[in-house]
Amino acid sequence: MRSPLHYTAFCTVAFIATASSGIAQQPRLIGVAEVASSASDRCESMKSLAADPTHSHFGGISALEYTGVGNQYLALPDRGPADGETGYLCRIGKLEISIVPDDESPVRVEVVQAIPLTDRDGRCFTGDPRQLAPSDQRAGRLDPEGIRLTSEGTFWVADEYGPSLIEFNAQGQAIRELALPGHLKVPHPSASKSDEIRLNQTGRICNRGLEGLAISPDGTTLLAVMQHILLQDGEREGDAAPNGRNCRMIQADIATGQIREYVYRTEHNHNGLHEILALSNSEFLVIEHDFQPGEKARFKKVMRINLAGATEVQSLDQLPTGDLPESIVPVQKREFLDLLNPVYGLAGPNLPEKFESLTFGPALPGGQRTLVIASDNDFAPEASTKFYAFAVELPGWETLQVNRD
Repeated sequence: MRSPLHYTAFCTVAFIATASSGIAQQPRLIGVAEVASSASDRCESMKSLAADPTHSHFGGISALEYTGVGNQYLALPDRGPADGETGYLCRIGKLEISIVPDDESPVRVEVVQAIPLTDRDGRCFTGDPRQLAPSDQRAGRLDPEGIRLTSEGTFWVADEYGPSLIEFNAQGQAIRELALPGHLKVPHPSASKSDEIRLNQTGRICNRGLEGLAISPDGTTLLAVMQHILLQDGEREGDAAPNGRNCRMIQADIATGQIREYVYRTEHNHNGLHEILALSNSEFLVIEHDFQPGEKARFKKVMRINLAGATEVQSLDQLPTGDLPESIVPVQKREFLDLLNPVYGLAGPNLPEKFESLTFGPALPGGQRTLVIASDNDFAPEASTKFYAFAVELPGWETLQVNRD
């Protein structure tokens, strides 16, 4: 068995704005790779913890992070098959993703290793929604949806259940959790999705909590996105989940734990946010899309946003359910990449429902960078995990590499 993950050195790639300006060239699709749903995730230690063979299947990838070393990436599965009710044990995976433009197989993915995510006492977190509290054998429930590395070799995970932000060491053991505002949490957690929505009037919608995570290039702050609006921030009929466009973004100072919040207005009521990636300390890429697969899909985009001038709303327990007043300025946003653009040839019956991972990869000859997007197959036996590699170029921006030794 391979040893646990060790982060000897890595770099974070960010883009710092310069005085010059230019129109960014359209990202170019390099290629697509697939990993079958039956592929092993090579988490050898899990075999002694769970008898179900599907627990070692690769899938449910909700986040990717490039380590800055060769072709090494980290992959984060979510809460597991059947929305976690199989008792899935949470883990982090290590991948090798080779990107060679114009090669016969320009994108290749190898699953290398996975290690468990545990609490301070060594108990494994589980995706099981029924695990509302730790037991002798298991830590509490965890629905991992975002991951980013730090300069110290630790990594942060965004959890959808809490929601919560948890720091893990390189061996996958939790070492710290940041306190988040009470208005993000439901006062009455439940193992049942419908019951949790019915029993609560405030907090995140069940299965619509923290969905994506970014870390600033200077390593001082985290920025996390809620997948959808809070229960109190939308139009609601009876016990149904609400509709609305005013999603919250949570900015956390890593050293002090200070929280700021901003509003991201989605293009449509039913759109959700699925990942965020830092370009600078104030600019980010965000995946926004509908929840429709194949030919039903109408909106699958990566948006470029800027926090400059956005209103801080952490003091507001409830946001307006419709249009925002002049006193609340949302983050600026514009289209960066449309996955349904016919030039890519991705639209059609085989288009995944969920694009949930976004990370920069190694540089390409000529100064372009690779941008990798992965789909979440929800552990469906008939669906593979797809990896899309793009070449991106941003005129008027310079590349900054921050060494992480």
